Amino acid sequence: MCNLCSRLSLFITAMATTATNNTDENYDVFLSFGGDTRYNFTSHLLGAIKRQHVNTYVDFNLGRGSEISSALVSAIRKAPIAVIVLTDHTASSKWCLDEATEIMECKRTRNQIVLPIFYHLDPSDVRNQSGCYGVAFEEHMKQKDCIEKVPTWREALKQMANLSGWHCVANMNEYELVENIAEDVRKIVHSNCLNVNRAKDEFERQKDMLRQLYKKNQITSDQTLHVWEMAKIVNLTKDIGKASKLSEEIKKVIEEGKTSRKVMLVQNK
Repeated sequence: MCNLCSRLSLFITAMATTATNNTDENYDVFLSFGGDTRYNFTSHLLGAIKRQHVNTYVDFNLGRGSEISSALVSAIRKAPIAVIVLTDHTASSKWCLDEATEIMECKRTRNQIVLPIFYHLDPSDVRNQSGCYGVAFEEHMKQKDCIEKVPTWREALKQMANLSGWHCVANMNEYELVENIAEDVRKIVHSNCLNVNRAKDEFERQKDMLRQLYKKNQITSDQTLHVWEMAKIVNLTKDIGKASKLSEEIKKVIEEGKTSRKVMLVQNK
């Protein structure tokens, strides 16, 4: 029993440490862009978002290579929200396509919120890979190192084009647009933080119930270790999806513990 208590203590400590460390290291928003907007639209957008006091990661300094770096992949995965500026240039850049693919994978596996901006670009061209996007993909198909990636790139762009975002057309007041986008991003970040706090509060409540059942020896070692193993990979401060999954696991263990308690009471009568 003492060994199990020790393991539960490790479980609780690990969760508290994980939450603290990730809060310090992570960003609220990952801002993705094509090189052709670096010094105009994207720089203005970044300034507007920062004025809203939103902690934003943008890759202005990392070098461009044939593939996105592990550091950039890590930054994408840590951010709960990704804002991506899609332009005519995006489909021609393997780097941008890899980045867009990683972002959509994070949406699928980590519940990342993805907000696309179609900058002087028809969203239907992105969705159907037509127009300038069609031309770009024809060129990719001529390159041996791209052929295998093309289907994945196409699917990522198709899914992204179906998301709600912003469409910046020619002759639009870009100052007003970036200010509106920044305000919307701030509201989404705020809402996301509230959801995370609710998930953390629920987790803490369930953790206390789990501890009580644990002390009364109403849950097994295997049940506790299963929850503990899941807890090691959960980022409670940013990943609502995984936190919710763990929350459901704890609920299951708690219900099993209550059932065991009822059985024990019946047997003792």
